[in-house]
Amino acid sequence: MPRNAETVSRLLGLLYESSASPECWPEFLEALRGYAQADMTGFVLIDPANRCSLRVSPGFDLDQQRAYSEHFYKYDMILGGFKAKSALHRGWIGTSQSVVSDAEYHRSHFFNEFAKPLGHVHQIGAMLEELDDGLGGGLTLLRSGGQQPFGRVAASLLTLLAPHMKRAVHTHRTLSQVRNQNAELRHSVEALDLAVVSLDGSGRVVRMSSAAEAILDLRRGIEVESGQLRASVAGEQLRLAELIAGAVATGRGRGESVAVRRATGGAPEAGSDPVWTAAHGGAMMISRLAPNRSLRVVVTPFHSSEVLLGDQPAALVFFSDPDARPASRAAILRGLYCLTPTECRLAGLLVEGLDVATAAEQLKMTVETARFHLKTIFRKTGARRQSDLMRLVLGLPGGLEG
Repeated sequence: MPRNAETVSRLLGLLYESSASPECWPEFLEALRGYAQADMTGFVLIDPANRCSLRVSPGFDLDQQRAYSEHFYKYDMILGGFKAKSALHRGWIGTSQSVVSDAEYHRSHFFNEFAKPLGHVHQIGAMLEELDDGLGGGLTLLRSGGQQPFGRVAASLLTLLAPHMKRAVHTHRTLSQVRNQNAELRHSVEALDLAVVSLDGSGRVVRMSSAAEAILDLRRGIEVESGQLRASVAGEQLRLAELIAGAVATGRGRGESVAVRRATGGAPEAGSDPVWTAAHGGAMMISRLAPNRSLRVVVTPFHSSEVLLGDQPAALVFFSDPDARPASRAAILRGLYCLTPTECRLAGLLVEGLDVATAAEQLKMTVETARFHLKTIFRKTGARRQSDLMRLVLGLPGGLEG
């Protein structure tokens, strides 16, 4: 088995790549399998609720992997023995024989129902002690009965990898949690139809929501030009530049004020000295050609010390289009309370302030029919009166059209 610096460097590189990019785990495990001259490599994690997660080198059947994760790990004598040894010695690296005799192991349900049919006879593993959140886990190498048992060379390799594996698992879980949180936030932004743009430390657009992209793609009053937000009206562009520069400066932790150099627009008498402005963002209107009403724009600082280099957001820009049709609450009401389209429209009219008679007239139904529908809405939603219904509906994102 190669033990030179190039081998170790490649294994560690793949390990830390896997911690950041989960799709790289099979490549790391396959490289480890090759260097260790094993038939299979893998690592298992078990949480405090006794749920198991197994990752293995390529070639291990998905049904077998699922069978282990859902059932057989509970009867894995080797894993249980390693966990017991690890609790006493703050980690454990050894062969299967170090925790259970061959005779006892070969009589076990786990060996005869799972390991033996797969040809897994020789095993060596490393427990990863003191993982975060009460996790237990280990890294294992397996060989068939036709090969020699694992020896000191494999044990040395696991000894070298174990502390790095522990860090990689911690990094992997941390990044996974961040990715999940980001996915939840992105979903929330899109579901709420928020038009928001994030800007980096130089005021360049880093990313935008779908709603913001739809507004900016129209190029009505404001657009993205060379990576920067640009208002069409010169005076509004000056104001927008001040707000962005101030918010970005605050987001970068540069104090309470910032120098903004105004464009003189061919008027030398205006001077070119920088103008000091408040560095906390603000709000403004962006005018558009009739019949479109002006966009409402809010610029606010955003600070994060988590990114060392790269596209670190320093400001957020929110757009509110008074002419935009809000996302429909009707689908949410139908999903939550099984309201019919008619009941959704009636609820919408009542929330807008109409009385039952006027709403019935707009819906081309009798007042009695409208009151029947309203009683049904109350029953489905649990509301007792119209004020309860208004609070419930207004607490949902979007509008009630559709």
